[in-house]
Amino acid sequence: MGKRILTIALWGLVAVFIMQQCFPDKEPVETNRQAEWLESFAVAAPTEYPLVLENEFLRSEWSATGASCGRVMLKQFSADLHDGDVVADEDWLVVYDAHWVEEKAGTSGSNYRRRDAFRLLETSDFLLPGDQETRVKQNLDSVSWEVDFNAEANTLTFTWESPAQVTVIKKLRLDPGVYHFDAEVAVIPHAKAAIGRDLNFELSTGGGIRMTADNFYPNPFVGVGLKEYGQLEEVDFMLPDGKPLRNRAVAQRWTQTRIPFVVEGSKYFISGIEAVGDRGFDGAVAEVLFDDLDFTNDQKIKGGSLKISPQSEYWGRASVAGGFTIHTSAAETAERQQFLWYFGPKDTRILTESQYGEMSEVIHYADYGRSFFYRLFLTSYIAPVILWIMTFFHTLVGNWGIAIILLTIVVKAAMFPIMRHSQIKMALYQAKMAKVKPQLDAINKKYANDAQAKNTETMKIYKKHKLSPPIGGCLPMFLQMPIFVGLFQALRSSILIRQEPFFGWIDDLAKPDALFDFGGPLLSFWPFSGMTTFNLLPLIMVVLWVAHQRSMPKPTDPQQAQMQKIMAFMPIMFGLILYNYAAGLSLYMITSSAIGIFEQQVIRKRWPVPGSPQAIALAEKASVKS
Repeated sequence: MGKRILTIALWGLVAVFIMQQCFPDKEPVETNRQAEWLESFAVAAPTEYPLVLENEFLRSEWSATGASCGRVMLKQFSADLHDGDVVADEDWLVVYDAHWVEEKAGTSGSNYRRRDAFRLLETSDFLLPGDQETRVKQNLDSVSWEVDFNAEANTLTFTWESPAQVTVIKKLRLDPGVYHFDAEVAVIPHAKAAIGRDLNFELSTGGGIRMTADNFYPNPFVGVGLKEYGQLEEVDFMLPDGKPLRNRAVAQRWTQTRIPFVVEGSKYFISGIEAVGDRGFDGAVAEVLFDDLDFTNDQKIKGGSLKISPQSEYWGRASVAGGFTIHTSAAETAERQQFLWYFGPKDTRILTESQYGEMSEVIHYADYGRSFFYRLFLTSYIAPVILWIMTFFHTLVGNWGIAIILLTIVVKAAMFPIMRHSQIKMALYQAKMAKVKPQLDAINKKYANDAQAKNTETMKIYKKHKLSPPIGGCLPMFLQMPIFVGLFQALRSSILIRQEPFFGWIDDLAKPDALFDFGGPLLSFWPFSGMTTFNLLPLIMVVLWVAHQRSMPKPTDPQQAQMQKIMAFMPIMFGLILYNYAAGLSLYMITSSAIGIFEQQVIRKRWPVPGSPQAIALAEKASVKS
């Protein structure tokens, strides 16, 4: 009974976890805040970004208005295979576009304009004083900057002369062969009134990173690295969730100092700004790019429906900014703050600790450390090992699908000695149970109406014959669960298998195999409402899983037999839940079930477990021949 309850509880836990991923409930817990200054919409956001800074990996487009970035492209990546999102005549992936967050008009606290990336704001009230009555303030992202482009050094330098007689300089350099910009913000005071002041600024990610539609991975997200005792303790995340604002937060502020970085991320890419040096950022703030006026109009069109999809422009994007202070110490003396802006894939081979320090930990916290479930099953340790093994096999065979198959074989081979030991223990236990079964049947018949007496007499039989279920019977399941969870998480978030083909129609192992498209939902109710394509691999997975279960020997213990009947429903349930999941996971499950069937039909027949019906039959056959 204990093993049955444990097994059902474990699988139930996994089912609940996967259902939460399919239908995530990301209720914000942050509190509202009122910005000290309201944003001015007097100057329209840029419509074009003619200034280009690029290398062989990145292309970034900038505007002199605001000295900020409106679009970023990754040259080593292509547009999504199934979205057809090809830009003009180029095959580069547009990973950031400020126009994806449309400009909003108005000045209320809930209306936000389009955000450019790496935009600089003044949060104090000296360079550009605000209106003390209306609390509206023009900021540095709407002024015109002078531009100097140095092609030889591949640098862009923006310069602006403040009415307060302070020169503000924003400089960016993009070296060859990297996914990051080296940046600097400098101020030079000229007037006496500007000397000895603390000028407060913020650098923002912008909120326009490319999203990937995936119910199993809520994105985009913003996060802030937090330190304790000089070490990175955690990355605190804020998630826009596509739902209406009803007593929800539109912003979150972090007051900690020495924040090493702020980050905006999606399923496959991140935009992270690191404050170079020990001081870090002095606090940070995240804002959801929400517009209540457009939301109201949208409700009228939809007849008052309260449901907004996670891809909605209203509550689907967020930006995060790190604050810093520059102290002006002397006239005509430049004071500087250095930054590093990484914009690229969530790839541990690129985002290394040696080059990016603590910001390299974003992948760990974003993909493996955000939930107690992952920590319970040691996902942050197991998932990287799984990806390392897959990468090793990929270097040998050059196909990620085959690498997943080889990974499955390695996992099953590593588990075989433990499974074999468990099977031997269980076979011996079942053999003992078969011997005492007549006595147990007699007790059940004699004390049919006396449960207490029946239990007492049964326990006497168990004690006399030293019968107890093997303690290690659940060990293989305990060991397989972390591997399954680690693989689930690794395949759902790793960029390694993005757009990687297996064979035939399977051109992207990170998505459902989609043999053909239905052109819309199959039916209007769950689970068919989520079936827009015919995915063959999940069906093969269910068939082989059922076949594997049926190939297993029937247990003599009534409790175990009952549990086996209950487990028969698991393949169908998981087939429905994982129908739209990555083809790579289906491939793993198919290979695992196929190996299980091979073990039952071949290995156990030629090398049966001692005490099992196969072993007894083989011994009888050998005795007859002799």
